[in-house]
Amino acid sequence: MEKYILWDLDGTIVNSEDPEFKSLIFSTACLNTGLDFNISEDQYIGHTGLEVFKAVLQANGVTDEKNLMSAFEIWENHAVSCLKQNISMVRSRENIVDIWNTAHQMGIKQAVVTSSYHDIAVLYLKNSGIYENCISIISLDHVKNPKPHPEPYRTAMEILHVDLADCVAVEDSISGVHSAKAAGLYTIAWVKNIDDERFKIADQVTNNLSIDMILQGLKLSQ
Repeated sequence: MEKYILWDLDGTIVNSEDPEFKSLIFSTACLNTGLDFNISEDQYIGHTGLEVFKAVLQANGVTDEKNLMSAFEIWENHAVSCLKQNISMVRSRENIVDIWNTAHQMGIKQAVVTSSYHDIAVLYLKNSGIYENCISIISLDHVKNPKPHPEPYRTAMEILHVDLADCVAVEDSISGVHSAKAAGLYTIAWVKNIDDERFKIADQVTNNLSIDMILQGLKLSQ
């Protein structure tokens, strides 16, 4: 029976959730749309672009959301353009390439479940050197309800035709952990602060991910 690892992307495979990098992207989008980027770090780390945009509007005292989505599209285009121009700033997370390659050599299938758009995910994976061995990317383009909703992971399992017992999810954010757990998956939270109580819903919480930990998760998920 084939086994699968469903990887989150931002903050898990790549350090794109770095506050300095995210601040650069969102502040550039705000500068180009006449908004002040004056929200706290916890309002833009681990959140979708739309969630960040709504927080920015609120911080700027903008309450009229009549043309919200058209305004968001303009803002988001500036953010995405800045991201693509500066994508070389983003590095792979520690150990991820070794873990990914070891899992691939063992015959474990690997896919990405992300709240980023597909073309951005491809760029990140190519930069990390693991794109060729990624069997599928389930992105923001595939779902109506992004994380923390379970739809991204449910969609992944439908596309891959896999059962819960045959895969584990690896996440770094609370919204991602909620998404994977709500979909019924055995979930490993790869976080920097293992004492953060919010991650207790995960099956394993670690700040030092290893292939052995993933193999253990695959056994326990059965």
